[in-house]
Amino acid sequence: MSAAVAAALKKIAAFILSDKELRGKLFVVIGSIICGFLGLLCIPVVVIASLGNMEIEPPEIDKSLFNEAAFMQSLDSDKQAQLVNLQNQGQAIEDAMTDVDCKDQTIKAQLIYLSFLENVQDFNAQSYADLFKKSTDDKALIDALNSAYGLKIDYNEFMKSYTWVMNATMNQYMFGDSKSKNAADLAAWAENAYFSGWGYKDGSFGERDESDRIRYADSAGLILGYLRYDPEQKVFNSEPSSLHFTSKGGLDKMPDEAGNILSDGTNYGVYIGDGEVVFASKNLGYVTKDKVANGAWNSWTSISGAAYNTNISFEEYDEKKKNNLGLVQWAIQAHNSGWGYIYGTYGNVLTEGLLQDRAAVFGGEVTDYMDFIRQNWMGKRCADCVGLIKGYGWYDSASGEIRVGSNGMMDVGANAMFANATVKGTIDTIPEVPGLAVWVDGHIGIYIGNGEVIEAMNTLRGVTRTQLAGREWTHWLQIPYISYVQKP
Repeated sequence: MSAAVAAALKKIAAFILSDKELRGKLFVVIGSIICGFLGLLCIPVVVIASLGNMEIEPPEIDKSLFNEAAFMQSLDSDKQAQLVNLQNQGQAIEDAMTDVDCKDQTIKAQLIYLSFLENVQDFNAQSYADLFKKSTDDKALIDALNSAYGLKIDYNEFMKSYTWVMNATMNQYMFGDSKSKNAADLAAWAENAYFSGWGYKDGSFGERDESDRIRYADSAGLILGYLRYDPEQKVFNSEPSSLHFTSKGGLDKMPDEAGNILSDGTNYGVYIGDGEVVFASKNLGYVTKDKVANGAWNSWTSISGAAYNTNISFEEYDEKKKNNLGLVQWAIQAHNSGWGYIYGTYGNVLTEGLLQDRAAVFGGEVTDYMDFIRQNWMGKRCADCVGLIKGYGWYDSASGEIRVGSNGMMDVGANAMFANATVKGTIDTIPEVPGLAVWVDGHIGIYIGNGEVIEAMNTLRGVTRTQLAGREWTHWLQIPYISYVQKP
């Protein structure tokens, strides 16, 4: 191969892998090189790996040249058969990677196949995918591939190539749900940025710098980029323009849910599970991953615009009898899970249909905040003040459903609940009994002990944790529809 041809191939490979329209033809175009379309025997990873630190300028290429139908017609029957087989194997690999729950590594698997395995006899995509499933990390994967197929893949060279490819494109396989924003995909986005070698640049959110052809993000931009990115159109939108966080407290209260946001007071990181966090580090100059315990992280938040786990999980002291201790745990999980506030709700997951229904029933209590609600509470569980209590009474642990009017819990408002209580008193006489309700005209909360209250405060605040002494409660009461028991 002449130096001129090699240089041209390098530019073409770089251009294809960095262009969102042409990358869809990856198997056709690079496959044609493998099949000898240019009269050359060349494997894509070798081409890409040899780029090193060379400066790459995309060549002027007529994209019509990569029309699949026209291209296939230009090949003889043998080469057409080879390309069809290559495309079929690419699809088989994608299907197998999905089957073993390694969908996010599909591009990696296809690249390795194109580079090293295209001529393997009796190639089995499922066995191939199983190696990805069983490997604990990329080093173990390369070792397993070398052993299984008699290869000599150099780990460092391959990872350099793979990182370059992934930085040039967005891995569409990282999204579990490409149609909605959610915490799990936010974590996958952050981890993909780490594996793809994103750099740090103030004011960036994942877009690719066309001068040095590297993706960048800053601390908040790593998160903002996920919210802005449209995986269907493969573009960054202009909204949201800023981030809205809901503070949750110290890390000791954080549930082990990927997609939670960590903060050290200045910087933000995305928790990805297993005690690890991914963040854009200004000091290091790139997106990195580390153990949470190694950093200065001291608080956690949820992020508006991404749906978090809506499963209800708490400790019920007696599943057959609603009681004050179960109510306390219910309230704590509602706060820790970031429940929002919508007038007339009682632990429901907020959908557009439910929002419209509540707006029709309660008018200005809901309609005055429609934009805020959509930005902050959509996809989350929500309750109003008395709904937080009623939701516990109506919750059925066996089915996970909240059934209105069940378990003896009446469908009443805050004032009626206070009026129906037979055991109550002024707030200055409140006993130290977790699970009591605290009341002021038109509003009610749950006393959880040690001078703290959890309440669905209002639309702008959601379910919050406050100090008993810091609010204007006038009375306490035993909720008349549950039992009161002592701590075991």
